[in-house]
Amino acid sequence: MKKSYTFILALAIMFFAGIQSASAQLYINEFMASNDSAFAGPQGDYPDWIEIYNAGDDAVDLSGYYMADDLTDPDAMYAIPSTYPDSVTVPAHGYILFYANKGQESSVLNLNFKLSGGGEQVGLWNPDQEVLDSITYGDQTTDISYGRYPDGSADWEFMPTYTPGATNVANSIIENDEAPLMSQNMPNPFSTSTTIRFNLATSQKVTINVYDVTGSLVAVLANGVYAAGEHKVVWNAENLPSGYYLYSIETPAGRSVKKASVVK
Repeated sequence: MKKSYTFILALAIMFFAGIQSASAQLYINEFMASNDSAFAGPQGDYPDWIEIYNAGDDAVDLSGYYMADDLTDPDAMYAIPSTYPDSVTVPAHGYILFYANKGQESSVLNLNFKLSGGGEQVGLWNPDQEVLDSITYGDQTTDISYGRYPDGSADWEFMPTYTPGATNVANSIIENDEAPLMSQNMPNPFSTSTTIRFNLATSQKVTINVYDVTGSLVAVLANGVYAAGEHKVVWNAENLPSGYYLYSIETPAGRSVKKASVVK
């Protein structure tokens, strides 16, 4: 009897250790905080969305786990319901998508908060309210996601090709918090030309590139050494079709990205 009890106890320890191991490999992997027309939700709207990636070898039922857009207020933590556990289970090495649309009454995949395109926080906790993953993010770009590349890594990138529920792809643009100050282009939207202004604390090499929404380079507006101070460049888009474009400024300090709209 003692051997049997010991064996059962060992199995129980292994089982719960496996749950903890799987839980510890859950990541907030990609999200979109300004979804105007990029990705339609199952209810026909265009909600903010958050993708969770399970890097573990076991499926994880997220019933009773918590998500929130505030990392410090316990009252803001939303418990994922257990009504339909199969619907909130993330497979091993797989993904699950939650919709931050304040529509929790309609679906177990809907959260009771929305994301701010101007920047805020997102957190994921286990049922014991131990934080598993979190991110504090800055300004987002409409219809562009923000995600880890590769999946589950520590590196976050803007992703013109968003991949909700699938592995993140590499045609993305990295933004660095130490990047030089760059103003939104004016006018925006524009038809043929617009002006981009930037400010440098010291003399340094500056590269300003323009990309389409697939991440392909379509123009180079600056590529040289600029003195300290305020500068401006004119972007002539006369030969570009209507649509959204991303432009980035890059110096040895980092890179910053903004979005512009060409309307013909």
